[in-house]
Amino acid sequence: MAKSALLIRTIELLKKRPGMTVRDLAVDLDRSERTIYRWLSELAGDLGTPIYCNNGGYYINEQFAAGTVDLMPEEILALRLSLRSSPFGSSSPIGAHAQSAWRKIRDAVSCDDLIAARDMSATHSVRVNASSFKADQHIISALEIGVNNRHRLRALYYSQNSGKVKEYLLDPYAMVFRRHSWYLLAFSHQHGEVRQFKLVRFKSVIDTHELFNAPTNFDADEFFHLSWEAWAGGEPTVVRVRFSPRVAPIIEESKRHTQQVLYPQPDGSVIFEVCVAGIEEIAIWIMGYGKDAEVLEPKSLREHILDHAREMLALYSFAEKKVEQFAGGLT
Repeated sequence: MAKSALLIRTIELLKKRPGMTVRDLAVDLDRSERTIYRWLSELAGDLGTPIYCNNGGYYINEQFAAGTVDLMPEEILALRLSLRSSPFGSSSPIGAHAQSAWRKIRDAVSCDDLIAARDMSATHSVRVNASSFKADQHIISALEIGVNNRHRLRALYYSQNSGKVKEYLLDPYAMVFRRHSWYLLAFSHQHGEVRQFKLVRFKSVIDTHELFNAPTNFDADEFFHLSWEAWAGGEPTVVRVRFSPRVAPIIEESKRHTQQVLYPQPDGSVIFEVCVAGIEEIAIWIMGYGKDAEVLEPKSLREHILDHAREMLALYSFAEKKVEQFAGGLT
């Protein structure tokens, strides 16, 4: 009998014969007492089955055991994978809410369906790379309150561009997840425009309790609609790249941006065209293809990548000489 069926059988026995001991269950299920203890722990812990022990006997709290939400195992699995993915981890601004939601779902569905979903999880996996950082819950809470209640915030923030911690007065509009990280989109009074701020770089946040009026037409997705992945605010730029026949199938098999257009070439190569905000972020992606990607336009992007290539060549040439000198010193 499969383990999932045995777990269901364990629940059925406790429903029919409340107060069964571990020894009783071991005899009925033909398993060791150690195995029964492990199963009871798994049912109560990971699966959230309302099992409790009283004077050596085990019981199921029938008030919660029946399940009140009718979800298929596949639906439970989809929710489990989504709410437990890394963007909703402990460092996420809504991580605690995600875990609370999962516990409510877990406690509301039937034990049989929950076990079936758990078994399917071994054959399904979702991994989204999210930056992990030790979240300061006071900062996260202040940001969340600011966004939800339209409270103006005074914040100390580490600026990557200047390398300094600066003070900002912010009207927080939204919290968004892009690429690997969570960001705050806020109107910066210092800049006079909406800027994005990486959550991990906030050093302190004070709720001023001043109310602000957010523009009714602000849309977080629209803010990023020209971003290559996560960087917004750059000058809209048309980029054209020729990808060699060797990597053209990889480029053609997936859509990397809503604005992209592909032009297959007779030699098997493909020209990739897209309009994005700025060139720095898309340059990182293009350079990942090395000699199989050639920027056709704009000239500024072509020169940007050429400068990087020259600096890399100088770096590796110098490193190669140092290796040769070191090797020569050993002989």
